[in-house]
Amino acid sequence: MHCFNLMSTKMQTITAFTKDDFRKWLQEHHLTEKKVRIILHKRHTGKSAPTHRELLEEEIFFGWIDTTLNRLDENQYQRNFVKRNEKSKWSENTLGYAKELLKSGRMSAEGIKYYKLGLKTPTHDAGIPKNPEMPEELAIVLRKNKKAKHFFDKYPPSHKKMLYRWILHAKLPETRAKRIQKIIEGAQKEKRIM
Repeated sequence: MHCFNLMSTKMQTITAFTKDDFRKWLQEHHLTEKKVRIILHKRHTGKSAPTHRELLEEEIFFGWIDTTLNRLDENQYQRNFVKRNEKSKWSENTLGYAKELLKSGRMSAEGIKYYKLGLKTPTHDAGIPKNPEMPEELAIVLRKNKKAKHFFDKYPPSHKKMLYRWILHAKLPETRAKRIQKIIEGAQKEKRIM
């Protein structure tokens, strides 16, 4: 089951219950649209939803990329996707997934085009360790904020790694400080950011 509706003239919205809902939309629109918002149900609702990996493979197949993830309410969240362009940066992981899809013959012409472009430029995580230690700036702030540290310590290792890499991606000290502040604010509210 799938649902298409136009929220605005700039971004379509899909409620996806399976990866095929996303695939059907991409088959019809991947060359004519530039972005889409996918509404997904959280597991506790009992409604089906594609996994992040399933969505990732569909987006790579058609030459798209996911951007932001936002909570809508206690039952739903949204993930936004955009069409890649010639300057789009890839991550090492995404290039790896694309390579697997290509080997198994599961890439469209658009997907192959952007994959080849991605191989020619440095990845956006070039020089950042795959499994970084907690950045010292974050450790210092967490030591001063027991409530934030208590909730932060409950994050799964994969989420912590993503946050550490997000901090390390920042080129300027001010940007790193802002990202750390967002992490602390989220932990104080007992919420995960990103």
